[in-house]
Amino acid sequence: MLIKNVNIISKNSEFFGDIRIDNHKIIKISNNLIQKNDEKVIDAHGQYLLPKLIDLNVRLRDDALNNANIDEIIKNAKIGGVGKVVLIDDFSPKIENATHLEMLEAKILSKKSNIKIILSVNSINKEEKLNNIATFINDGAKVIYTKSDINGNLLIRVMQYAVMKNIPVFCFCENMDMKNKGVMNEGEVSYKLGLPGISKIAEISEVAKIVELATFFNVKVVFQSVSTSKSIHILKAVKKDNKKVFTEVSIHNLILNDTMCDDFNTKAKLISPLREEKERAKMVEQLKNGFIDVITSSHSPKSYIYKDVAFEEAQDGVDSLSLTLKLGYTYFVKNNIISMHDFMKMISYNPASILNENNDIQEGCKADFILFDGNKKSIIKDENSLYFKKELYGEIKEI
Repeated sequence: MLIKNVNIISKNSEFFGDIRIDNHKIIKISNNLIQKNDEKVIDAHGQYLLPKLIDLNVRLRDDALNNANIDEIIKNAKIGGVGKVVLIDDFSPKIENATHLEMLEAKILSKKSNIKIILSVNSINKEEKLNNIATFINDGAKVIYTKSDINGNLLIRVMQYAVMKNIPVFCFCENMDMKNKGVMNEGEVSYKLGLPGISKIAEISEVAKIVELATFFNVKVVFQSVSTSKSIHILKAVKKDNKKVFTEVSIHNLILNDTMCDDFNTKAKLISPLREEKERAKMVEQLKNGFIDVITSSHSPKSYIYKDVAFEEAQDGVDSLSLTLKLGYTYFVKNNIISMHDFMKMISYNPASILNENNDIQEGCKADFILFDGNKKSIIKDENSLYFKKELYGEIKEI
């Protein structure tokens, strides 16, 4: 196959030209490549050739582990140009032993999909005791997932296991006592609605704690769904001496603010609360300045029955795995906030580096990429979507 006139976004450069693929490998990248006999040719007309996305923060619908929900992740990943996802172990029934883990891996393999689902292991079990982390890692889990406010001694042991097994810790930072049953960002909108708010300090204090542990134990830690500019500032400062901490931000916290919760809109009730506009604008400025390492969909879809209730009772989450590329291109790239190259670093190349995966577009590499036409646009028609009626740019085609 020969793809001509395409904008190739590789890990370290951008190149406009042609690319030849044979037997699922990249054979040649150059200008003015000549068609061989019987070779299929695609004229990309200036579209982007991109590595498939890698989403480090994906959950199952309604936090339920079943066959249909795994199928749904695979389907939405294909639609969104996502090639790999980290499935956060925050579901039920819990994976309680190696046999359960092996059954889940077998179920995923039986799908015969080219979407790679990377399994994490929760740091604690349903009795809130330390999970059998070493066994799960030996049997295929690639990531340790933990919340920051578990028992301090258990947290230390999690870090020690990460060192011993040389795998990353994905940490969601929130102090439940400081959260104090809050259901949205603490601010003008929460006061107006009469809803208990979540103070920023519930996140910031935990980020400060975990970053010290990460540095002390020299562990690779991804700070998941960071939602405050102060947290990003702390992590940026630490990066001068510690290159193993990574700032991950949900794309929704960069696009939307807490006014989305007006009229008790439960679709905007997310795992990391949408903050006020001033805070969102600060985070976008940090995005421009390169302070954010990873952007994710923070995909955690909830069925209508769990959203169509009182705001306090509604479950957190959003269905967005299929939208990340289009959202980022529409709101960031087209508005010249960041370049396409920088965006791809945050949604593909940096996540690959964290997971020790290779997804570069270079001669000799596996041909695992998508074509993206930024000129095409569509309107979100799903009434249950957080982005209902929004016009997004981009059409994704798998090669």
